[in-house]
Amino acid sequence: MKTKILALLLLSATLGGCNKFLEEKPLAEVALDQHYKNLYDVQAAIAGMYSAFQLEMVGKGNYQDNKDNYLEKYLYWGEYRADNFDRAISYTKDYVDEIVLNSLTPTNQFSDWSGLYTAIGRINNNIKYIPKAAELDSRITPEMLKDYLAQCYALRAMCYFYLVRVWGDAPIWLEPYEDVQQPAASAREPKDKILNEVIIPDLEKAYSLVDKDAKNALWTIGGAGICAIMSDVYMWKKDYQNATKWITRLFLTKSPTGVSYAGTNETNLQDGASWKTIFVNPTSSKETIWSIHWDYLKNGCACMQTSWSPNNKQIIVDEGVWATWFQPQTTTSPSPDIRPQQTLDVYFGLPSNKRDRFIKWYPTDANPTKADPWPVTNQALPVYLTMYRLSDMYLLYAEALNGLGDRTNALKYLNFVRKRARLPQYDANDASIATSYQLETAILDERRLELFGEGKRWFDLVRTGRVKDVMDPILKRRQEEAGNLDKPGFLDPTNRVYWPIHRNVLNSNKSLVQNPGYTD
Repeated sequence: MKTKILALLLLSATLGGCNKFLEEKPLAEVALDQHYKNLYDVQAAIAGMYSAFQLEMVGKGNYQDNKDNYLEKYLYWGEYRADNFDRAISYTKDYVDEIVLNSLTPTNQFSDWSGLYTAIGRINNNIKYIPKAAELDSRITPEMLKDYLAQCYALRAMCYFYLVRVWGDAPIWLEPYEDVQQPAASAREPKDKILNEVIIPDLEKAYSLVDKDAKNALWTIGGAGICAIMSDVYMWKKDYQNATKWITRLFLTKSPTGVSYAGTNETNLQDGASWKTIFVNPTSSKETIWSIHWDYLKNGCACMQTSWSPNNKQIIVDEGVWATWFQPQTTTSPSPDIRPQQTLDVYFGLPSNKRDRFIKWYPTDANPTKADPWPVTNQALPVYLTMYRLSDMYLLYAEALNGLGDRTNALKYLNFVRKRARLPQYDANDASIATSYQLETAILDERRLELFGEGKRWFDLVRTGRVKDVMDPILKRRQEEAGNLDKPGFLDPTNRVYWPIHRNVLNSNKSLVQNPGYTD
């Protein structure tokens, strides 16, 4: 979606970030409803809310200047604190060191939540004023109005879901800020309240409005996307019953190709021979649910830390997963797994691979035998970041079924993904999955590899309570490499799984209190 914001959106953009409320004047001279008068205004408003969310996930591109690069919060929030990636010691900046060494501070640029509130502010405007535009322009049919509102409620829920997963408690804003007498500062509300009173009701409202029989519109949130977010939310709450209910509903919806997701076996997934299609041509994949479209020509370079240039990376693949999953692919007898060679350029730089060529988002040979050609002109290709896809749902479904005690079907859905990857399937009598915890571990391990670099791993560790167990030995190794001989590991897992709130946000809203475990 093109990042192009009309006057309406430039005005409403200031309403979302809590640290903006004390700085910006409300819309006094021109009422907001004057900016929502016809179909074109509504289309611009919908584009604007997706644009705000897209910028948070990808960054600002390179069409302004270099300081706007390296902002893919999709990965900083969902991956880089976990065990998939590490810092490239020779080139990293302080904010990267903080993230990979679990030494976050309130000045880290990625601890600022203002961008999500900008998106929420635009969405709040849309929810209030798009119905008024429909009254003025007959081209906005009742069906279109329902679809627009469904997208608004779903995207607002997703923004708050990020706030809950990254920071925990957060302020709630559900109305436009357009009255000078309206209080500009708001205290944080409990994360459980946000989940139960904002996110779930928004998604239920979205689902009630969406056309259940429509083909999934990949770049916007349709019926399948709503079901995917809702199932993810219930997994975060460990409500496995409701998670399975929403995943079952997702199976009944249609992919971008018009084919039902079905969810009956591995053939409903993208086949192994064309697995890369999910990422490089998602509109033709029967597995994709919701992806972000970042067009190089319109938006500039996505400039992702792991991919954007052939050298001087700040982020590289962690040495542990490199040794156990990627490096074996370079031997004379590689494992049959189809994914490693299409995720990382395992041949680049041999024999001492630099572990810095993450190629999942780019067309490559399915069975490479040498280094892949690097995208020219610093990523002169579209980037389609995957928010949700069917194998993600299969593995969540397996995890939920295991949580409900249904080991047979949990194992079945885990094996569907492994079979597509051309890996041996687990046997029900395998001693390594004898307990429910062990089976959950196997499912999470498969999610780690299948969804590698898709912004899921850190959140999986947090919601399953495994951060300290997984990250302690990895952090101790990294801390020793950084010269910290005390090697404390992951300190205070109860508090520091959440990010600190940025100091600028705290200074702008005196009603906020910093997360425990951090000093202001």
